Amino acid sequence: MTTTEALLLGRRRGLAVTMVVGFAAVIAVSLAVALVAELADLPTAAALTDRVIPVLVFYAPGPIAAAGAYARCGGPACLAVGVVPALVFAGLVLLGTTIGVPGVGEGGAPVEGVATSFALVGLSGAFVGYCAGVTAALLVDLVGRGQVTDD
Repeated sequence: MTTTEALLLGRRRGLAVTMVVGFAAVIAVSLAVALVAELADLPTAAALTDRVIPVLVFYAPGPIAAAGAYARCGGPACLAVGVVPALVFAGLVLLGTTIGVPGVGEGGAPVEGVATSFALVGLSGAFVGYCAGVTAALLVDLVGRGQVTDD
């Protein structure tokens, strides 16, 4: 597989799946901890999650996509990382609404609007990160220290 095919389509499917599913698990656990901390009225945990959740949702997709592109996980997996926070958020809100968790899904902004905003921000960050990772991989290949062997 050529370098271009590896960067666009991906050579390491297992690593790509691990990257996307692992990031989804981290987001899900963080959001669940934030919800439990808010419901249990734990100010220290709530303050911590108030700082960690925005970093995970808005800033983490770019560097994760860059690392995935450099590792030749492929464009689809790297861009999927940008949509993961929105999908996990929407899934947890729907689950919380279905089972009747207090404070979840009551009033406020519609879920689809918030999830769409999360997806657009995450996708744009993941795209920039993917481009940076591809550029880094091509530069390293140009220097001669890259992963040019076929797996």
